Amino acid sequence: MNFVIKKFVAPVVLLTIAVFAWVNAVSLDNQSGKNAQVFSDQNDSTLSTSLFSARRVPVFLQAPIADQELRIAAEKIVAQLPGLSCVNVLEDGRVIFEQLSNEPVIPASTQKLLTGIALLENFGPEHRFSTRVISQNQPVNGILEGDLWVVGGGDPLLMTANYAERYKDPFSYTNIQDLALKIVSSGINQVTGAVIGDESLFDDMRFVDTWPERFRYTDQKQSGPLSALSLNAGFVRWDPVKESNGFNTPAEDPAEYAASVLEEILKDNGITINETAKSGVSPDDAYFEIARIDSPELSEMISKMLLGSDNTTAEVLLKGLSARNELPGSSKAGTAIVVESLKDSGYYMEGVEVADASGLDYGNRVTCRLLTELLDEGLYSPNLKKSLPITGKTGTLRKRLVDTPAEGRVRGKTGSLNGVISLAGTVDTLFDRNLSFAFVTNFDSEKSRIKYLHDQLLLELIQYPQGPPLELLEPLVEE
Repeated sequence: MNFVIKKFVAPVVLLTIAVFAWVNAVSLDNQSGKNAQVFSDQNDSTLSTSLFSARRVPVFLQAPIADQELRIAAEKIVAQLPGLSCVNVLEDGRVIFEQLSNEPVIPASTQKLLTGIALLENFGPEHRFSTRVISQNQPVNGILEGDLWVVGGGDPLLMTANYAERYKDPFSYTNIQDLALKIVSSGINQVTGAVIGDESLFDDMRFVDTWPERFRYTDQKQSGPLSALSLNAGFVRWDPVKESNGFNTPAEDPAEYAASVLEEILKDNGITINETAKSGVSPDDAYFEIARIDSPELSEMISKMLLGSDNTTAEVLLKGLSARNELPGSSKAGTAIVVESLKDSGYYMEGVEVADASGLDYGNRVTCRLLTELLDEGLYSPNLKKSLPITGKTGTLRKRLVDTPAEGRVRGKTGSLNGVISLAGTVDTLFDRNLSFAFVTNFDSEKSRIKYLHDQLLLELIQYPQGPPLELLEPLVEE
């Protein structure tokens, strides 16, 4: 009797296990964004693996071992990080590894990920900022009586060609030469007044007032002076090869500088201008539009901001976000909008504090959980991810992880301040999986050692999912 019961029970148990395994495999595939594989008998081969063999659910069998192996390897590396470190690794919302992922830490330039998402949510990726040229009078017979006003619209990429084209990573920008040619084509050949730059869309604060003094008018110059009419990021002189702001000279009056450059181009094109360029606020009755030029799309601006970790672009866009709601635009009002936007979108904001757009402010606090969620989920996560630098290829990751399996497979935003090293982005693994990650270390020791350990973590992620080789778990085929 016992033999008969066992004879019938055993197949039922095996069937139950197989069905359970199949359901879990499908579930895991759905979580990881992978579709269940269907094997077709294209070569008339015969599958010798039985229908209910565990070999038919390779992802289900592989994942627990792969996750465990990654956790063991990551724990060994993270244990060597000094100070306070948060780490989080996600795959389509599923946490694979985390340490202190909800702990607020100083983010450095990974703060720009928060800024980027908030900008996309409020403006949309196709938004453009306009720089307008207006006057109080219409030109008559080529003569414009009065002044020509250049009204800044918060375009951080208004530039001359010789400033923009010295960067290693090409990007779209707003060429002030094109604006000048539009004025020329309007038929004006004389301006009896002056070209006047109007930056009144923003307040008059040139920097975030809580930044350390060394980030302002010093050799570090982490940002140009902030202005709604910002030409060449507010710099009047720069090194023809070196991209660092430390080699640049900031304008004392960015709006006047922009007006003077435009004046020079107009004169070179045969327009007579009677008075010297200056800055000011356009009068209410200056409603005749002579010319206008639009910026690149916001998505391209965010790419410029992230590729080179462009602090000026980040802070100008933040003020532009503020000016969208109330004039004049300010950094403080912009940070409040960033927080509100991310909360409204459902991101977990416990412990998060936003003090600026760029990450220069030591008052910023983020969590690794938030950084990975910004990249892993949400309407504009794909826009953010495709704007990031690529290891060994572009931007701030150009020289990182070169000649390793991670070259070309990691997109990430770096961050570095005294006492802070951070990196957040995505990894395309060797096994066609995509992981979102964030590593932020607040420390009091050597930077190079921390970068090395962060890179070692990436090299572990590249190998995911490790586990029993898939070829050992696939159905056997008899030829």
